[in-house]
Amino acid sequence: MKRHLAIWALGALTTLAQTPPPKQSNTVGPSMLVMPKAAVPLSAEIVEERTTKLPDGTSKTETLTGKVYRDADSRMRIETRVQGPNDESTPAVQIIDAADGFMAILIPQEKMAVRIQMPKQDPSKLGVARLGNPLIRVPGKKSFKSEELGKQTIDGIEYEGRRTTTTSEEQPKLVGVEEEWTNRELGLIGLMKSSGPDGQSTTKLQKVDRSAPDPALFKIPADYSIRDEPQ
Repeated sequence: MKRHLAIWALGALTTLAQTPPPKQSNTVGPSMLVMPKAAVPLSAEIVEERTTKLPDGTSKTETLTGKVYRDADSRMRIETRVQGPNDESTPAVQIIDAADGFMAILIPQEKMAVRIQMPKQDPSKLGVARLGNPLIRVPGKKSFKSEELGKQTIDGIEYEGRRTTTTSEEQPKLVGVEEEWTNRELGLIGLMKSSGPDGQSTTKLQKVDRSAPDPALFKIPADYSIRDEPQ
């Protein structure tokens, strides 16, 4: 289980580096749909529906859920579950405080936190991790086509859409499509879709609450043991 938590933590650090995270099976939220944004506190649920094509030609469908919080100082809290090798599901919490220069992984069942130091950054300059190119496993050159999709309202919030189509130049039948709907004023990606040779996924925000979350959510609980790790 600790190995799976380590992989999940690595994905979180990669998000902060603004590069695509490594492929993670059975983890909620392949991307952060809530970007750091000062003075816009909120909380929301993340729901991902993922269909993966298996080597024997069949497919596996999963529905995964998580929750994300953001306070007025751009601190972030992401609650998810990590699935271990024996299909056991374990809650895990990630706290990101870019201004103070650390990320913490909380393991509630052990009342332990791994606190990882990182350079202090202006939260407004942090990016958001994407799902990753659907043809990332396909070798050779690829061509890309982007198109604007206009606007649509999702759960009362207006988003602007963009679709990117990736085609393998050596195997033109291999096509990957990514679609995302963004509200930059609120710092949200309300809907993200991805499809390719390995399967497809749809990740969306729902139940967005604009009220300020409890400040205690962004702190390591006092009764947790803390293990500090270097950058």
